[in-house]
Amino acid sequence: MALFNIGKPKAFLGVDIGTAGVKLVQLQEEHGRAKLHTYAYTERGPNETATSLLDTPELTAGILKTMMKKAKTTATKVVTGLPISAIFSSVLSVPKLADKEQRGAIEVQARKLISVPLEEMILDHKILTTPEEIKAAGDKLKNIKVLLTAAPKSLVKKYMDVFKAAGLELASLETEAFALIRALVGKDKSTLMIIDVGALRTSVLVVMDGIPYLSRSIEVGGVRFTKAAAVALGVTDERAESMKGDIRSFGALPEGGIPKVFEPVAVQIANEIAFSLKLFAGLEEAQGKTVEKVILTGGGSLLPGLDAYLGQKLQLRVFRGDPWARVLYPEDARPLLDDIGPRYSVAVGLAMREFEK
Repeated sequence: MALFNIGKPKAFLGVDIGTAGVKLVQLQEEHGRAKLHTYAYTERGPNETATSLLDTPELTAGILKTMMKKAKTTATKVVTGLPISAIFSSVLSVPKLADKEQRGAIEVQARKLISVPLEEMILDHKILTTPEEIKAAGDKLKNIKVLLTAAPKSLVKKYMDVFKAAGLELASLETEAFALIRALVGKDKSTLMIIDVGALRTSVLVVMDGIPYLSRSIEVGGVRFTKAAAVALGVTDERAESMKGDIRSFGALPEGGIPKVFEPVAVQIANEIAFSLKLFAGLEEAQGKTVEKVILTGGGSLLPGLDAYLGQKLQLRVFRGDPWARVLYPEDARPLLDDIGPRYSVAVGLAMREFEK
């Protein structure tokens, strides 16, 4: 869902500025499809994630410039994403009115739900009730469903400052939720869950018909796994981070599980996901619907055995998503793209946005 939108270039940069670093993808059009042109990423150490890259626009712009030079990017227009933890999102039921009055009714609802003054927020909405449903119901339809999204103006300004300093044009700004759906779900209309395990937080989305009906941010992520390993093995956080992806460092991998050292952290994530499933089941829109599968992504999802562990705990089919599935790329690059894919889901989804048009 775009909060603002300018222009329609033929090549786009998707830039994901996260707590663990920056991920950048350039896609360009080829025969009406998005093709991977180049990509780059920079990582921060587990002890660097307490500060936000958005608070140092000149420094972050310098990082972007270096990445673009090394990756040999050619696009100058950027799509970037607002983190799920920083925005308000809710499905509303509002009276069916004319366009101008409709916006007023949505704003009235927003004032009731959002704890900060609306003057400090940028509001966007998407009508979920389809034209066909509206036409079929006729005068009997009194209310429609609307997805409301609100972002702090101060946060939006930080993104604008970063890209201005980098000499890039911010073509559009949307939520990471829609970027993840675009990259990992596509046109799949089933009811599913996306779990994005980041450095400091894990985002949980329940998606129906391509719309995020439930979104939560859990303050547990990959850094917690790293610190658990550091304590258990008596090594530095940096050493534990480098060991995390190698199961040989922790002994044999239990069947359907993860190394014991990570289990206390993983069980927190599993419990929060189970709670999210209960919340979704209580929604009016969820009646008669059940989550059919879980897509796992994010750098933290590369932890060996995490997909099997969550599948066993949740009694659901859990698998790692493939953000490259809807993108053209050189076939010989596939093994490398498989290795890095979970880290790039948001960036790929952002860069794909303009191709939907």
